[in-house]
Amino acid sequence: MKKFVFSLERMLVYQQQNLEKEKGILGKLTAARDELEEIKNGQEIRIAHIQKEIKKRQAEGTTVFILKGCFAVLEGARLQLEDTQKELSQAQARVEKQRRIVTEASKEVKKLEKLKENQLEEYHHDEAKEQQDMITEHVAGAFVRNGVS
Repeated sequence: MKKFVFSLERMLVYQQQNLEKEKGILGKLTAARDELEEIKNGQEIRIAHIQKEIKKRQAEGTTVFILKGCFAVLEGARLQLEDTQKELSQAQARVEKQRRIVTEASKEVKKLEKLKENQLEEYHHDEAKEQQDMITEHVAGAFVRNGVS
């Protein structure tokens, strides 16, 4: 019997390569999202520090001019945080979209792998049947040659 050849092997290889490519994209998008998370956390810490500094200055007694400057810095930090949160939200949406793409690509690979497995199983079954037929033929031929009927 001839060697097993999966008829869709090239398609399987292509789908596996596509899956790896999509996983790479997902990894890059996830890293970008994580970086934005770190930036956001840093900005939140900075805002808390600024607020603490304002309270300290108010308790010590300071001029309105200095307080206005502090509040302007605080407002700038809040605006930066808002921008980062928007970017983070968009990055999360991109990650989720890419995750769905990876899931679909993974399903395609699994379908082809299952098909290959089924075809290989069928090949082994046919191979066993062919061997059984050869044995039966051989035994029948031996009986005929030996004159046993």
